[in-house]
Amino acid sequence: MTNAEILDTECALHNVTEAVDTFAGWKRKGYSVKKGEHAVFKTSIWKPSKQRKEEDSTEETDDKKPYARMYMVKAAFFTASQVEPIEDADKRNS
Repeated sequence: MTNAEILDTECALHNVTEAVDTFAGWKRKGYSVKKGEHAVFKTSIWKPSKQRKEEDSTEETDDKKPYARMYMVKAAFFTASQVEPIEDADKRNS
């Protein structure tokens, strides 16, 4: 199963119709999880190792080299209604 299939299944099981992402995923998108919010679900997803495969014959950049391996990690997911833009969070805290 791919991560997309895992998330589709979990969203269906938990009746989630909004976009979901991890805490770090929302942060990369410019959002902050609201204070006191709890994850709507936790599940295991695939994460690539930081190590890349060594390939002697190609001169590709690190972005294009495949990962050495993938492994499962437990991740907590939050919905779009549980986050706010980072600028709004900064104004509210000051």
